[in-house]
Amino acid sequence: MPASKYRSIAISGQIAAGSTTAAKTLSEKLGLGYHSAGDFFRKYLLDHNIPLYAKNQIPDELDRKIDEELTKLADDGGVVIEADYIGYFTRNIPHVLRVLLTCDEKVRIKRALLRKHTHTETEEEIKLRERGLDAKFRKLYADENFLDSKFFDLVIDTTNTPVGEVVEQISKKFRERNL
Repeated sequence: MPASKYRSIAISGQIAAGSTTAAKTLSEKLGLGYHSAGDFFRKYLLDHNIPLYAKNQIPDELDRKIDEELTKLADDGGVVIEADYIGYFTRNIPHVLRVLLTCDEKVRIKRALLRKHTHTETEEEIKLRERGLDAKFRKLYADENFLDSKFFDLVIDTTNTPVGEVVEQISKKFRERNL
């Protein structure tokens, strides 16, 4: 029995591994909708004057609600979703291509420090944010690593891989199942 066609792409990754850039570019290239948990939570944190690293200050019920909505969108199909936990949540949905982006820590920190988003961060705040994401996941969902490669169909190290190549690798994997 052939594998079901991919209908959505779920992208997770370490902070500043390039998941947002890849997801936005894929969305445009493939004509799929784009959704980002990061965009939502950055706005929430900014609106509530909460530091980016303080994930524990987001109400648990709001985290669960957003995670459930994004998982449902991925299951419905036709989207690229970029979220920290989305690869884990879609691990049992065969028509979702789950992609994990990794990157050398020094390179990620350098990238994050150069960002000009809604928030600027120090190296210590970036590390606090990573620990906070892990702690919140373990509190709400499971005592395991949500970025474990076993939950993903494709793992790409972006340390020295240009975004165009990252997008091409993901597009190729998406199209292979859909031929």
